Amino acid sequence: MLLKKFRSKIGGIWGQKGVFYRNSMISILLAASIPGFITGLFIYQIGVKYMERDLSALHHHQMTERIRNIDDQLNYLELSLSNWAFNPRFGFGLSNMDFVYHFQDTRDITKSLNIMEGSHPLVKAVELYVKRTPPILFKTEYYQVFNDELVHSYEEIIADKRTVYWDYTSGDEAKSPLMLVHKVPGESSSPIGALIVKLNREKVISLLRTMTPYNEGITFLMQKNGKTILSDQNHELDLQSHLTALIMQRDQQNGNLVYEYKGESYTVSYGIIKRIAEEWIYVSASPTSAITSPVVTLSKFILIISGGSLLIGLLLSFIVSNRMYSPIVRLIKYIDPERLNSKGHKDEFRYIESIWSNVAKQSLQFQEEVASAQPMLRNSFLMQLLQGHLQSLSEEDLLNRMRSLQWTVDAHSYYFIHIYLIGMDSLGNQMTSNDEGLITFAAYNIADELISGRFSQCHVMNFHDLSVGLFIMEPTGHEIHNTLVEFCTEMTELVNQLLKLQVITTASRESTEIKKMANIFMELERAVSYRQFRNQNQMIFLETSPTDFALDDIQYPFELELEILQALRAGEQHAAEQLLQSFMETGAGDQQRERNAQQNILQLLGSIQHMMMKSGVNPDKLFHGENMYSKLSQIRDPQQMLRWMTRKVVLPYIEERASRANVQQQGVISEVLNFIHQHFHEDISLEQCADQVGMNFYALSKLFKNITGVNFIDYVTDFRLNRAKELLRQTPMKINDIATEVGYQQRYFNRIFKKKVGQTPSEYRESTY
Repeated sequence: MLLKKFRSKIGGIWGQKGVFYRNSMISILLAASIPGFITGLFIYQIGVKYMERDLSALHHHQMTERIRNIDDQLNYLELSLSNWAFNPRFGFGLSNMDFVYHFQDTRDITKSLNIMEGSHPLVKAVELYVKRTPPILFKTEYYQVFNDELVHSYEEIIADKRTVYWDYTSGDEAKSPLMLVHKVPGESSSPIGALIVKLNREKVISLLRTMTPYNEGITFLMQKNGKTILSDQNHELDLQSHLTALIMQRDQQNGNLVYEYKGESYTVSYGIIKRIAEEWIYVSASPTSAITSPVVTLSKFILIISGGSLLIGLLLSFIVSNRMYSPIVRLIKYIDPERLNSKGHKDEFRYIESIWSNVAKQSLQFQEEVASAQPMLRNSFLMQLLQGHLQSLSEEDLLNRMRSLQWTVDAHSYYFIHIYLIGMDSLGNQMTSNDEGLITFAAYNIADELISGRFSQCHVMNFHDLSVGLFIMEPTGHEIHNTLVEFCTEMTELVNQLLKLQVITTASRESTEIKKMANIFMELERAVSYRQFRNQNQMIFLETSPTDFALDDIQYPFELELEILQALRAGEQHAAEQLLQSFMETGAGDQQRERNAQQNILQLLGSIQHMMMKSGVNPDKLFHGENMYSKLSQIRDPQQMLRWMTRKVVLPYIEERASRANVQQQGVISEVLNFIHQHFHEDISLEQCADQVGMNFYALSKLFKNITGVNFIDYVTDFRLNRAKELLRQTPMKINDIATEVGYQQRYFNRIFKKKVGQTPSEYRESTY
C-alpha cells in the first residue's frame, strides 16, 4: 500500500515537471553509478596484474638502492680501518713499548680506538691486540692478557695469512659479532698485532631489514658456498634453506624472481656484494600479498560501493534533480509567475532564451553608451602603459586589452610623439603658472585637429604639464616618416602663431611590440635632455638621429659591482683586480660615452667606500683625507682609471684588512705563549691551549708555526730546558727537583737534556762553575 502511494506520488511529480527535469534526472542516474562500477571492475580484473608487476619491479629497485647503501657503509668501514692500520701509532714500536712508562702514547692509542669506535653507528667495539710477552690487548683500555683460551683466539687471527679480512665464524654464530680484521703494521708482511672492529650484530641485522620495507619476508647474507653469514629471521629457516638452494643453482650473479612457498608468492631479489678478498650474496624475499593486498582490497571496495550506488542512484538522482531544478523554478517565477501554472509549454529553456534575447538587446544599447566613454578608457590604458604599471602583463594580454578598446592591433607597428611647450617666461605677465592646464588643453585640441586623416589609428593624450602625447598605430611596413615630419612642422607653426610658445617635438622609433612603449616613452623623455638649452623650436626624430639617444647607452654592471665588493670583503686581491677589469670593459667600453664611463666608475667608488665603512674601515683615514672623487674624475683614459683604482683603492684596503687580521692572530699566539710561560711546569698540550683561545687545535698548530717559526712541542721543550739551565747555573737545587720544577720526570729529563744540550744536567752544572 505504501509502495503504491509512493509510486503514485512520484508519477505525479514526474508529470508536473518539464522536459529539462526528466532529462537531467536520467543523466544524473547514469553518471552517479555506471562510471564507478566500471572503474572498480577494471581495477579488479586488469589493474591488479599490472600493479603486481610494477610494484614488484619497484621493490627490486628500492632493494637495490638500499643494498648500495649497505655496501657504501661497509666500504667506509674497510677504508677507515685501512687508514688507521697504516698510522705510525700502530707501528713496530708497539712490540717493545713500555705502555706504563709511555703513558702518553698509551693514552693516545686508547683515544684513537675510542674515536674509531664512535666513527660509525654499526661499530660495537674496536680492539688492538699486540703479540708479545705477555700479550697486550687494548679494549679500548690497556690490558695484559693471561687467559690462554683468549690468547689462543687472538693468535688464530694473527696466524691467518690474510692481512685484512672479514671474520664471522668464531664463537656462537647466532650471537657472535661480525668482525673486520686488519693486521698491523699495515705495510708489514710480519705483523705484530691486529686491529679488530666488531660490528653490532643487531644493528647490522636491522640494516638488512631495510631491504624488506613491508616488514614481512626474510633477508640474509651468505657466502658463495651457501653458508649463512647473517639473517634477520631465525624462525623461517626452512624458507631460507629453499632460497639458498635455489640461488646456488642459478648462474646469474644477481636477479629478480617470483618463488612459490607454502601457497604464498614471494618476490625474491639477490645479488653480489664484493668485500675484501671474497664475495657475499644478499637475498631479500617479500610476499607479494604485502604489495598487492591494498590494491585488491581497494578494487573490491570500489565494486561494493559502485553496486550500492547503483541501488540508491534513483533516490539520489531524484533528490539532486529537484535541487538542480529549483533554481530554474525560481528564475521562471521571477520572470513570469504565471508561467508555472501554464500547461502548454514544457521546454523551460526556450522560454528563458526568449527572455535572454531581450536582455541582450538592452545590453547592446548599454555597450553603445560605454563606447561613448571609450576615449577616456583608452587614455587611462595608455597612461598606465607609458608609466610602466602594466609591465607584469604579457604582450598578448596587452593586445587583448587593446582589442577590447576597439583598436586593430594585428600586424601593426607603434609610434609615439611627445610635444613639449616652452617659453612661458617670454610671455611676461600675460600667463601664470595656473594657466598651464589651459595652454596644454589648447595644444591638445590643436593636435587632435591636425591628426585627422593623417594616421590610420591615433590617440591624443593630455599630460596637463605643458606637454601632449600622440600614440600612433600603423600597419607594419607602412612608411610614415614624411607624415610625422609634416605633422610636427604644422603643429609647431600653429603653436607659435596661436599660443606664442616654442615647441620641442620628439618622435620615437618604430616598435612592433606594445610592451616596449614604456621604454620608448622613457627614451623620448631622455632625448629631450640632448636639446640645445635655449628657447627655440626643435624637432628630434630618433629614427634618423644618432644612436646617442638610445636608452640603453648607459649600462651599469650591478652584478659585477656585487662580485667586486664580495672579493674585497674576502681579501681576494687577484679576483678583485680581474673583476675590476671586467667592470671597466663592460661599463666603459667603446659604446659608452666618456662621461658615462666616469659616472659608472664614480658610482663604483662610492659603493666601495660604503662597504669599507660597514666593515669598520674609515675611508678618510685609509686615503689620508684625499678627495678620491676629484682625483678619479680628472682621469680620461679607461686603463689609467683601472690602474688608479687598483693602486689607490683596492691595494690599500686589502693591506689594511690583512694588517688587522695579523694583529688578531698575533694576539692569539701571545695569549698561548703566556699560558705556556705560566703552566710550563704542568702537563700541558696543544689541545689545552686550543681550548684556552677557542680554536681548533689543528688550526692553532699551523698558526703557531707560522708566527713563531717552530712547532708547539719544540717551543715548550726549549722553554723548559732554558728554565732548567737557569736553575742549574744559579741555584743549588737537586737535579730531581729541577726536573719536577720544569715539568719532567728525572729519568726522561736527563735523556731529553742530553739530547738537546749535548751534556747531562750534572755535566752542564759543572761546566758553568
